[in-house]
Amino acid sequence: MTHQETLDPVIETMNRLTRASLEMPVLGGIAAQLGGEAPLKGERIALCGHITEATSIQVRTLIQLGAEIAWCASSTSTTDDAIRDVMAGEVAQIFGKRGMSDADLTMGVDEVLSHWSDGPTLVLDEGARLIRALHSSKWAGLTPALAAEKTPEGIGVLTDMELRFPVLKSDKSIGKRLVDNPHGTSQSLLDTIIAITRGLMAGKTLLVCGYGRVGAGLAHKARGSGARVLIAETRPTRALVAVLNGYEVLPLTDALPQAQILCTVTGQEQIITNVHFDQLRDGAVLANGGHLPTEIDTKALSKAAAESPFAHGLTQFRFADGRTVYLIAGGHIANLSVGNGNPNEVMDATFSSQVLSLVMARESNLAPGLHPLPESSEAEAARHIAGSLGLDVTKLK
Repeated sequence: MTHQETLDPVIETMNRLTRASLEMPVLGGIAAQLGGEAPLKGERIALCGHITEATSIQVRTLIQLGAEIAWCASSTSTTDDAIRDVMAGEVAQIFGKRGMSDADLTMGVDEVLSHWSDGPTLVLDEGARLIRALHSSKWAGLTPALAAEKTPEGIGVLTDMELRFPVLKSDKSIGKRLVDNPHGTSQSLLDTIIAITRGLMAGKTLLVCGYGRVGAGLAHKARGSGARVLIAETRPTRALVAVLNGYEVLPLTDALPQAQILCTVTGQEQIITNVHFDQLRDGAVLANGGHLPTEIDTKALSKAAAESPFAHGLTQFRFADGRTVYLIAGGHIANLSVGNGNPNEVMDATFSSQVLSLVMARESNLAPGLHPLPESSEAEAARHIAGSLGLDVTKLK
C-alpha cells in the first residue's frame, strides 16, 4: 500500500483503537490485575464524556471489570463519529455526534439515564450534566450509589448544590493534577494553536488568561517555544505563583493590546466580552482551552464584527474600524474540537485514577456530598502511572 491509498474507515478506526490501547498501558495493567475479579460486576455506569479513542479505552476497561456502560457526549464539538460507530457495538448505549446542539446534549443525558429502568448505580460525569439532571424533578426517583466529576467547572457547580448522593472530585486526581492538566492539555492546546495558525511561536506575545494547572503548563511550554508570555489572573495566590515563576502578570485590559495570541483557560464564563473587543490588536488569534464554549463571548463577537469562515478551524471577524481577529474552533475547546486532543498516554493517567477510585470507593458508604478520591486509590494509581514510565516505586526505599 502506498501512502496515497486509504484504508476502509472501519478498519482504520479499529487500528486507531488498537494503537490507543498500546499507548494506555496503565488501564491495561488495571484490567489485567483486576479483570478476573470483575469488581464492577452488576454495576450500571452512566458516563458523560468526550466520545474519543482515549475514552473508549477507559470504557473497555470498565467493561472488562464487569460493568455495563451507557455513554453520552459531554460537548457539542468533540465527538469522533467513527469511534462512536465502532463503540456502539460494545456499550449498552451511546449518544453523540460532532456538531450536535445543546438540546442534543440534554437529549443524550436523558437517553443515558433512562436506559435502565432502575437507573445507573454509578456515574462518571464531565461538566456535571448527569449529576445535575439527577437532582431535577424529572429524575428524582433515581439515586446512584456513587458519582465522580472530573472538571473544575463541574465541581464548581456541585459545590453550591445540596447533593443527594456522594460525588468524588476526580478533578483533583493525581492523574489530572500531575499529568493531564500541566502536561497533556497544555501541550495539545499549544500544538493546536500552532497547527491551526501555521505560525511561528518564537517571538510571539501569548496572553494566558488563568494561571491554574492548565494555564501554568501552557505558559511554560509556550515560553519554551520562544514566546513572550503574559498572564492575566485575578486570584492573588495564583498571580503570585505566576510572578515567582518569572511571568509578567497584568490586568486583562493592559495585556490585551499586546497579545498576538490569547488563550482562555479559566473554567469560568464571560472572560472575553464586548467590553474587551476594542482592545484586541489587529490580527490577534483567540482560543479557548476551557471545557465549556463560554469563556469567550462568541455571540457578542458575532454582533460586534463581520464574521466569515477563513480556514480550517479559523473564523475571521472584521470590525468596523478595519481590525481583524481570528477565533479558533468557534470558541469551543480548541484542542479537542480542531486538534488531536490530549495524547493517549495522558488520558491513561487521568482515566486510571478515575477507574481505581470507583472500584475502591463504591462500597465505602460515603455520605451525600463532595469527597476527595480515596488515598488508597491515588497511591495505586501513582504506582501504575510510574510503572508505565519505567519507574518501579517499590525499589525507592
